[in-house]
Amino acid sequence: MSKSIRFSIVIPVYNRVNILTRCIVNVLAQDYPNFEVILVDDNSTDKSGKMCDDYVSRYDNISAYHNKKNLGPGPTRNVGIKKATGDYVIFLDCDDRYDYDLLSKVAKGIDGVNPDILVYSLWEEYYNENGDIIYKYPHSLPTSVLDKVDNIHEMVMILEEETMLGYPWNKAYNLEYIKKTGVEFPDIAHVEDILFNIAAFENVTSLVILEDQLYHYCNEAHNRLTDKYLPNYFELQKKRIVKLMELQERWNSLNEYGYFVLAGEYFRWLLSAVERRVNQGEDTNTIRAFLAKEYNSRLYIRLRGHLRVSPKLKLLYKPMLEKDTKNTVRIARFVSTVKHSLPGLFSILKQNR
Repeated sequence: MSKSIRFSIVIPVYNRVNILTRCIVNVLAQDYPNFEVILVDDNSTDKSGKMCDDYVSRYDNISAYHNKKNLGPGPTRNVGIKKATGDYVIFLDCDDRYDYDLLSKVAKGIDGVNPDILVYSLWEEYYNENGDIIYKYPHSLPTSVLDKVDNIHEMVMILEEETMLGYPWNKAYNLEYIKKTGVEFPDIAHVEDILFNIAAFENVTSLVILEDQLYHYCNEAHNRLTDKYLPNYFELQKKRIVKLMELQERWNSLNEYGYFVLAGEYFRWLLSAVERRVNQGEDTNTIRAFLAKEYNSRLYIRLRGHLRVSPKLKLLYKPMLEKDTKNTVRIARFVSTVKHSLPGLFSILKQNR
């Protein structure tokens, strides 16, 4: 293995014995040779940890570390960062896959620039229980090199609107920059990735965007954390919004476009929170009480006037804008029916919101 490593690929592993081989084979197929793979076993209860060690014995550029207790995805990625030796650290989830030329294209984008962060575009893919792809959606922005902070601050909100900011695995992070700023994934469920990126982008002075869709985010039969029930789901999403808002305020760059992006997210997640409560069988009156309280919250009041939706979605959002708790619950029940009866259609509607 080369003494000077260009990329450190950090892969958190937890009970992935059935797909870990597929994941590692995908990485080893890269057409760019200068990289190391860091497997971090998060105290798996299956044979994932042993499988990690087996790959270490077979490949010089693979190392494995084992958490003594289950830490969760954020702290597990922190372990990988601490063990990384490359110029840049990138991430991969076991469920997903790289294009074979991801590293070579990222290397080309970095050459001569050495940005603090490079962002590459991605495919969001949905699969049924048989493993057949039923829908795929591109998330992409034009290739650009940004070295002025005002342009970077604006790009942060553009990335957020395009659903490209929060993910850690569509970015190459300059390891020296990450260690200098002391950025770490927080020990929190569900939004640890966006909170990490908000902190990581705070002091960025150079940023590269690649329009190449190099990462495949694979939703297999909706088996993702984002589809699992979290009692504090909406509070976590509000934390994300508030942190982004505070970041833009510190930059003195929170404008109408920023409010537009954040308002859209707030109302989507509010409807999603109601839909999740419906799925859990929560009493209608309890859900309406939750809504009534939220409709008087500071964040609702601040963002309500900035919501802009397409004509076809006005009926969907109208009850929330009118503080109509009864019809908000009705809309949520309809969304739930579509989501579970016609998952393919729901995926398409979700992306064309």
